[in-house]
Amino acid sequence: MGTRTSVVGDASKTGVLMLTLWLSRHGEAVDPDLAKSDFDRALTSAGRKRLAAQARWLLEREQPPELILHSPLVRARQTAEVIAGEIGLESGLVRVENRLAPGIQTEELLKCLASTTAERILCVGHQPDMSRCLAEMIGGGHIHYSPGTMAEIEFGGPILRSGGHLRWVVNPLWFT
Repeated sequence: MGTRTSVVGDASKTGVLMLTLWLSRHGEAVDPDLAKSDFDRALTSAGRKRLAAQARWLLEREQPPELILHSPLVRARQTAEVIAGEIGLESGLVRVENRLAPGIQTEELLKCLASTTAERILCVGHQPDMSRCLAEMIGGGHIHYSPGTMAEIEFGGPILRSGGHLRWVVNPLWFT
């Protein structure tokens, strides 16, 4: 891993390092009426199974992330833990990132990504934030993010809005 010197903003002041980002919405969670609060909503057993199958399938095709950042909400933490378990990532490399809580803006996520030296990162967050951040990172478009949906975005240079390239999108419903 190299040191990332990039700063969100002016491309002339940024270093060039490759970043591969897996951007994920949390897996299928219990109905809001069945939880004490939105914060406490946990994954369903079906959601856990789909996430595990999806992670195994991706591991056969892609290099896994070396760092997982997740929202502080329970369902996002559990999503990160399921994926980390399937790819064999150490628990110290699975971290809560408060900026991934509902309402994150793309510029904040870009700053977060630019502040790490990891070259392959998985971020687990919420809707509508993940689809909006994805669209803004790749320069437009719209992708429906059902629970557990994951996309890979590559930044071949500065980590800037519209600076990413969409490589793939995986829908967890493929793994039912």
